[in-house]
Parts: sequence; C-alpha cells; structure tokens
Amino acid sequence: MRNPIVILHGWSDNSSSFKALAHFLKTRFGEAVQPLYLADWLSMHDEVNYADLAQAMQKAWLALGLPTAPQSVDIVVHSTGALVARHWFTQYYSASSNPIKRFVQLAPANFGSHLAHKGRSFYGRAVKGWNQPGFQTGAAVLTGLELASDYTRQLAQRDLFAADTWYGAGKMLSTIFIGDTGYSGISAIANETGSDGTVRICGANLNCRCLSLALDEQQQLIPGSLSWRNSQGAIAFSVLPTENHSTITFKGRHAPANKLTASLLFSALTVTDEDYQTDPQHVFAWQQQLDSLNPPANSYQNKRSQILCRLTDQHGLGVSDYFLEMYRTAASDNQFEENLYRGFLRHVHAFSQDPANRAFYFDLEVLDRLRQDHKFQQLYLSFSAQPHFKPPRQPVGFNTIAANAAAGLRIPITELERLFAPHQTLLLEVQLQRVVADSVFKIQRG
Repeated sequence: MRNPIVILHGWSDNSSSFKALAHFLKTRFGEAVQPLYLADWLSMHDEVNYADLAQAMQKAWLALGLPTAPQSVDIVVHSTGALVARHWFTQYYSASSNPIKRFVQLAPANFGSHLAHKGRSFYGRAVKGWNQPGFQTGAAVLTGLELASDYTRQLAQRDLFAADTWYGAGKMLSTIFIGDTGYSGISAIANETGSDGTVRICGANLNCRCLSLALDEQQQLIPGSLSWRNSQGAIAFSVLPTENHSTITFKGRHAPANKLTASLLFSALTVTDEDYQTDPQHVFAWQQQLDSLNPPANSYQNKRSQILCRLTDQHGLGVSDYFLEMYRTAASDNQFEENLYRGFLRHVHAFSQDPANRAFYFDLEVLDRLRQDHKFQQLYLSFSAQPHFKPPRQPVGFNTIAANAAAGLRIPITELERLFAPHQTLLLEVQLQRVVADSVFKIQRG
C-alpha cells in the first residue's frame, strides 16, 4: 500500500481549488491513493506568520492521526505552500525523522515572488480581480515571501545548507515543476520574463549556492574569507513549457497546458530511492529521465538567474544603501559596461524590512552574448556603499574605489556560471569594512 498524499495550497487559495488535481490522483492511483487529504491554511490574515502556520499544521496533522513515522507520507505543495511545508518539517522533525517521503513542489515560491511587495491594490485588481478596499492580504506571510527576505534566506539554511542532508536517496525525494509562461488578460501586468507569472523560475529551484566573502577597506578580498557552499542533496527540477502558475495545478478549463504535466506529476509520486542515487557528477536517474522527456532549453533565451545579496559591515550591521558595481577591467567605462547595466542586470529589489538584503535579477542571454567578446576574460563585482568616508565632514563610512583600481571579487570567465547559473539562485553574503576616523574618539592626557 502506498503512502497517503497530502495536498497543500498556496497564498490566497484554498483546498477547493485542488479538487481537479485530487480527482486526477485518485483516477491514476485508484484505491491506493486513499487516504488523500486536502489541507487548508489561513493565508490572508495579516498577523498569521510562518511559525504560526507550522505550529497549526503540526497540531492538525496529529489531531487527524496522520502518520509521523519517517518517510510515511507524500505531499504535493503549490507556491507558498512549499515554504509552509519546509518550515513545518524543519521545525518539528529532523532530516532522519521527517515523515515526508515524496515532496512534489508545483511552482514553489522557495525564494519568494516578484509580486509579494506590490501591495493590496495591485493584488486586488490585477491578480484577484477583487473590487473591494481594505481586505487583508496576509501581511506577515507576504513579508516572508518578498524577494531577498530574511525569512527565505534563513529557511534555506535550515534544510539546504544544514549539517544533515534533507534531500535525496534515503531521505526526502523532492521534485520541482514550474512553468515558463505568464498570465493573459489584465493579470498579464504581473508577468515577468523568466517566471510563470507569479514565481521566478530561478526562485523556485532549490538547487542553489551560497557564497560568502569579506572585503577590506580598499575592497580587496581578505585572504581566507572566500567560501563556497552548494545546497545539499539531490533535488529534481524541470521547467514545463506553456504552463503558468495556475494551469500547472490543474486549475481552469484548459489546465494543464502541457501534455506532459500529468504524467510527470504521477511519476514524481512513484519515484524511489534508487531514482535519486547520484553518480560522481551528481546526476541521478530521475533527473536524467525528466531531461529526456522534457529536455532543457539549449539556448539562453529567457534564462535568468538571481543573486540574493546581504551586505554587512565588520560588526555584522546591515549596509542599507549600496550599489553593485560590475566591470571587466580597471578604468573601463564603455559600451561593455553599459550593456552590463542596461541589459544583463534586469531588476534590483531592496527588501522592505531590511534594504541590506537585495535581489539582483540577471538576463543570461545578454551575458552569453558578451562572453563572445574575446576581450572579456573576467568580471569584477564590487560595492559603492553609503555613507562615503570623507573625513572630517564624514568621519565614518566606506571608502570609494578609484576608477583605475580593480577591486572587489574577480570572477574569471571560466567561473561565471558558478555565480550566474541558468534558473538558479545564489545567496551572497558580503562583509564590507566600515572605516572610522581617529577624530571620532580621542583621549588626551589630563
């Protein structure tokens, strides 16, 4: 007998939206799918946060008598439901005691949504079509869902970069599906290239990296400070052409939009540990099967990546006002750099609760074109941060870097994809040295 299945909806939704999906699963699995549960959670109350939801989920889970033995339940989540589920199992279970075996994520907002900070009026008119002022939108949930939020960064540390691996053979078998098509009609105002209308493809993917480094007063890399970490475990990922954030969940008259969606979802709920055994190149059979059935696009067209950057000083305090500098050689200021800023860097968002956290969104098609330039052998990343250190007028702050100086992080062209991998997120943690003039504190002999 197979595991029971739980379906968990996303923000501003409810379980009734997933009756078509539940019917499909019952049809394909027959009696073996019983019991199947449709979970409901309060996503639109402003004071309800993720910790509340995790606690309530645990209470409901135990009250219903759902299995808690390791790997005894399968779960299908949509959008923000992925964050709720990840918070729940990392709060109440360990990687070895987790009751989830197959974790199927449909358009998960694992690193947030570009819509989360748009405001009530935007959601009400463009996304929901409501025409009533003053409704609650789930403020606490949306804050965590905002791009570059502390919440999604901290959640990643709990499962993706934890000491014990949560994902892969012998643990949780996770598959992520997301569409590449936006909405139509008035809802098209929500669309963003490289997204499914609500979630960026790179923000759904849990295969990610974390890079931390420290720069001195002249923004030279401090020896020994550079550290790369890859997310732990095998996690399957596939982009489904023509699906959007809604159709992928069997919603609407024409859902699903991709003829492979139904069969791939069924397969994701039948995978075994053997399907996730990785070879020395970290490739596993289930991912290879997905790639053969639904081949990844070979070109960089519409491929995006994002860097979620947190900039702090040597005291751990956030730097709230800064600009990301990009150039290929010292003192270069030409068409190449203009293309970097006008084409390659597509969007910047500062997290509303802490602007030291920023999301930088990149168009890899532009980067690929720039790589064809034979003079492009490296890329420098540095920071222009406020306040600028200019004693005595400004006795504390950050040094500005001369135009003829090469500073910051140097990235050889051979390593560019470590930072800018198609459909992936990089968590960047940078410490920048804040300078304090001697005039700030003096001691004189009496």
